[in-house]
Amino acid sequence: MERNSWQQVRALFDAVCEMEPSQWRAELARLSGDPEVIAEALELLHAQTRELRSAREPLEQLLGAVIASELAEGDRIGPWRLRERLASGGMGIVFRAERADELYVQEVAIKFLQGAPGARVAERLAAERRILASLQHPNIARLYDGGSTPAGQPYLVMEYVRGEPLDVYCNRKQLDLQQRLALFLKICSAVQAAHARLVLHCDLKPANILVRADGEPVLLDFGVSRLLEEEQEDAGRGQFFTPAYAAPELQSGQSVGVAGDVFSLGCLLLELLAGKGGRRGALDAGQAVASPSRVAGADCPWPKALRGDLDAIVVRAGAVSPEQRYPSVEAMAADITRYQQHRPVQARNGGRLYRTGRWFRRYWKGAGMLLVVLLVVAWFVWRLDQARARAEQEARVAQEVSDFLVSSFDAANPRKGELRGSNDVTAREVLEASQARIDQQQWTSPVIKARLQSVLAQAFQNIGQVKRAEALYRDAIPVLAAAGASGRDITAVSLNELSTLLANAQRGKESEQFARQSLALDAPRPGQLRIAQAYNSLGLALNIQRRFDESEQAFDQALTMHHALGSSPLRIATVNQNKALMYIERGDYVPAEKMLRHAAELRRPWGTRTFEWWSGQYVLMRAIAAQGRYQEALDVSGEVLVLARHLFGEVNDNVASIHNERAAVLQDLGRYAEAAAEYRHGLDQYVRLDVAQTMDAGITLNNLAGLEQARGDAASADALFRRSLAIRRATVGDDVPPVWIVEANLARLLVEEGQLQQARPLIAHARAGWARQVAAEHPRRLLAEAIWVQLLVAEGDLAGADQSLAAIKAQLQGNDIRVERRYLSVLAERQRKAGDAAAAAQTLQQLVGLYESQVGRDSVETAQQRVRLADAQAAAGQCRAAQEQARIAWTAVERELLPASTLRRRAQSLLAGSGCAAG
Repeated sequence: MERNSWQQVRALFDAVCEMEPSQWRAELARLSGDPEVIAEALELLHAQTRELRSAREPLEQLLGAVIASELAEGDRIGPWRLRERLASGGMGIVFRAERADELYVQEVAIKFLQGAPGARVAERLAAERRILASLQHPNIARLYDGGSTPAGQPYLVMEYVRGEPLDVYCNRKQLDLQQRLALFLKICSAVQAAHARLVLHCDLKPANILVRADGEPVLLDFGVSRLLEEEQEDAGRGQFFTPAYAAPELQSGQSVGVAGDVFSLGCLLLELLAGKGGRRGALDAGQAVASPSRVAGADCPWPKALRGDLDAIVVRAGAVSPEQRYPSVEAMAADITRYQQHRPVQARNGGRLYRTGRWFRRYWKGAGMLLVVLLVVAWFVWRLDQARARAEQEARVAQEVSDFLVSSFDAANPRKGELRGSNDVTAREVLEASQARIDQQQWTSPVIKARLQSVLAQAFQNIGQVKRAEALYRDAIPVLAAAGASGRDITAVSLNELSTLLANAQRGKESEQFARQSLALDAPRPGQLRIAQAYNSLGLALNIQRRFDESEQAFDQALTMHHALGSSPLRIATVNQNKALMYIERGDYVPAEKMLRHAAELRRPWGTRTFEWWSGQYVLMRAIAAQGRYQEALDVSGEVLVLARHLFGEVNDNVASIHNERAAVLQDLGRYAEAAAEYRHGLDQYVRLDVAQTMDAGITLNNLAGLEQARGDAASADALFRRSLAIRRATVGDDVPPVWIVEANLARLLVEEGQLQQARPLIAHARAGWARQVAAEHPRRLLAEAIWVQLLVAEGDLAGADQSLAAIKAQLQGNDIRVERRYLSVLAERQRKAGDAAAAAQTLQQLVGLYESQVGRDSVETAQQRVRLADAQAAAGQCRAAQEQARIAWTAVERELLPASTLRRRAQSLLAGSGCAAG
């Protein structure tokens, strides 16, 4: 090069060397018109830049190492104090830190990145921090803050996650295939959420995904992600990644998009599915991801399940070419969901045979249900075929039934029926579709239609769809009854089933009507099994109406017939259990328990994990609790709850009922907080089941109201009682026992709150109803009478109160323990009202002793009565004794009663020595 040219090149170099590389060519063209000189200057600029970069990299690494070595536990970075060094690596060093300014308590992780960024990089890092800080997803570690140390070292302040790396967690928990896929889908959801904000991760690997103790995965290190739009503008920036999990284009410095994260997820999924054999190492860097079934080792318990769909998903996600991968993380997750739902996987590209196989695997439940219907219908046809004279009619019946079944299968066919597009066909959907077909199809004989309606009604009843079942029974029974002898068998079955359904819904009179229809239908044929079953249904109906003597006679008749017919012990055990239920309602708890234990022995040979065993133990729990053996009842309820979850699943009305019973026992034990949690758990189940307006929900609302009243929240108790009362009146009418129960409870609350005018009509109605319905010694009647006494005392009618008290006292011997407690309680109130505080104190002393023997000295139930005793003692001038009683009661009162509780405030006052003048 000539000297003059060299001087021009050097001058141009000096003029533009401080500028950004993207500005070089334009500035050189402005300064010079000689293309050769411009080219020489550009070559010199590029050469000098490469040399400077090669020298800069080790300097930055050295600077990072020096800064890292200077950082130590106890150092303060802004408002944060370093507490523990967690890790270090290619990206930098990580410390656990906490707030040092004591404004509030927070624990974070601080990552110090290697290198000292220039002004342009620092601006970009700040911009990325602002966008990354906006990522709010439960499975992404939040970026809280960032900045630079005084030495210029950039750092990120992130959410501190306590958990285990993904691979360690899966192996320690021994997660099965479906659990791993479910966990992986949560990871995909988090990555997709970041992509939606145009943020890439670029370093997805097991170590960057921690799983918390609750099983939720959390993705780390989005602090070194790349913005999607910036990646496309500025390729080759990714330098922090793990080669084994990084996409080939990332390693080669090419432009990186969402397909890069898809590749990394494919590597992760391979390791989750194939176990140790799926781990990628340095030799795998840049290579396509292998199919999991090919690399699965001996530690993989499901190699066969990997073949086909899962292999195809992993291979597509881990293809070398980005164009061959899934276009998004969402598309990859959708294919995994299709696999879980037994739908065709897009990565598989299967043919017609493959899609057909997936369809049958997806709808096997519906096909099985239809097969059951087919078998039942075939039984009908077989029965009708016995009469030769009606052979031609039976042929027509068979054709109609066949058409019905074909139409029912079409309803479950996603290409033809009304259920198309659903992921899975449930038994309920198939039954509903079948019901619609019955109404649409033209029938030669209405009897055939009625028979199918009865079968569908039983199926709906078994899955808890009682409203549909009742409607079908009511449509079918008149038609079947009109058919005469040919429809007698199915008519009797339908009448018995409908009677039981109505009894369980507390509709006793209607239930009795259908049970007696069944008996009349079979009267000409004594000794039949269905007659015994009809007597059992009648016993249930009469029990609901509290006609206990008649109910017992019906059950005894059923037992006599079952023994005479040599019926199965399971049938005999069922009648015994129903009779025990009647004893419980009548207040005869000891014989009820004896009968239930006998029924359990009859059922034991069939196993202790059956529906029959569960229902028997459930009733046994109630009988034990009614006798005051609360801890024993609580133990049984725990076993019953475990079995119910096994039989019915976590969300079921039977499970909700057990929570209600457990809560009642816990309440009797004085464990109010635990009882409230159980009640609300049951109510939540009723809401989730969409049965929050049923009798079962009304029972739980009433019980929870009683608990809130005991805890001292009168307003909540009032609202809950009224909700329960409204549900019961809407469900079973106004003048029935379930309504009287809540009326009496609400009246008692209103009396205690001084709202006597509202209380009087409620307790008067309930008291009159019980007097008509049950004998004088029945616990419910006596408890209502005790509330009547409370009202009379509050109104000042002591003569009337004494008359009712005498009636209660006459029935105390051998009665329900609740009656004796309530009698002593209202007797003390009457004595206080008459001004005899000393007598009231003696009565309450007796009541405290009764509670101590039944629920324990430390129970809050005992403590509440002890506070009442202390109050009476204070009124009688026995101040030291009053303070001692208040002191003994205070621990339980403070633990279980709300601060607004009248009893709690009175106990505090007594402890303070106020309200008592004598020594």
